[in-house]
Amino acid sequence: MTVWLRNIRPFLLFFIFLATFRTGFADWSPIPSGSMEPTLYPGDVVWIDKTAFGPSIPIINKKLFSWGQPERGDIITFVPPHTDQLYVKRVIGVPGDRIRIEGMDVYVNGQKLQQHEIAATQKYLLGQEQLDRNTHAFQLTRGIPVPWVGRTMQVPRGKYFVMGDHRNNSADSRFWGFVDGEKVMGRVTAVALSVSPRRELFSRLALSVD
Repeated sequence: MTVWLRNIRPFLLFFIFLATFRTGFADWSPIPSGSMEPTLYPGDVVWIDKTAFGPSIPIINKKLFSWGQPERGDIITFVPPHTDQLYVKRVIGVPGDRIRIEGMDVYVNGQKLQQHEIAATQKYLLGQEQLDRNTHAFQLTRGIPVPWVGRTMQVPRGKYFVMGDHRNNSADSRFWGFVDGEKVMGRVTAVALSVSPRRELFSRLALSVD
């Protein structure tokens, strides 16, 4: 038994290090869908900063304790209220914000977010949106209706309103409601690695995201 333990000791130490690192410092996760295009594509593996909001156990996605809070414009990983799967979306509203969605028009605390078109193809329309002092891209797929909420919602204490950058191809707070702050696992800061054919060769490694 002693010899066996000595032989597997390096593997045990590596496992403990990896578990500690992924719980308290950083984690990574593949992007399975196009709901965050054009910011993130299927085939991207994103880098998740665990020091931003507090440690959480990977795989089971259990928050240990919290510090810090997401801000508007942050891309976060979280567990939504209707499933145990890990989601990635952008924070549009923080606790206390009043949110109104009318198709592509997004209002935060009575102020309409500024949007403008940057490119258009037969299949997609690409644009930019100003949220506080940050600018991020968004995408529309032609032929798919844009969800219409049409009412003002106030984000409750400890909750967040999130949306995908692919505005008419994303299941988000417009459909299933607010994200509990205790279910926020981390902040996405970069694409660690990508095998997406939609990325150029030199933008497939360590690509920062807005």
